[in-house]
Amino acid sequence: MPSEEYERLKEALKQAPTEEARKAAAEAMRRYLEKQGKSSKPTLVSLGGNKPYPTSVPLEQIPDEMERNPAFYDLMRRVITKGK
Repeated sequence: MPSEEYERLKEALKQAPTEEARKAAAEAMRRYLEKQGKSSKPTLVSLGGNKPYPTSVPLEQIPDEMERNPAFYDLMRRVITKGK
């Protein structure tokens, strides 16, 4: 069952990709990651080439990348809001 923090993150990512929305989503992601704990050091990896964001992002750096990079914000929005 999704946690309350995860639901808040999904709602934040449903906003239009403005600078304020990216900051709100990044903050929601920080709160979500904080609640999850630090059991390992996972990394998000994108196998597609020629993307305007890094192909490998450590989990703790995802909120920062979401905040500064609209293309990465869009990727996370697609992954979290449409993923099952």
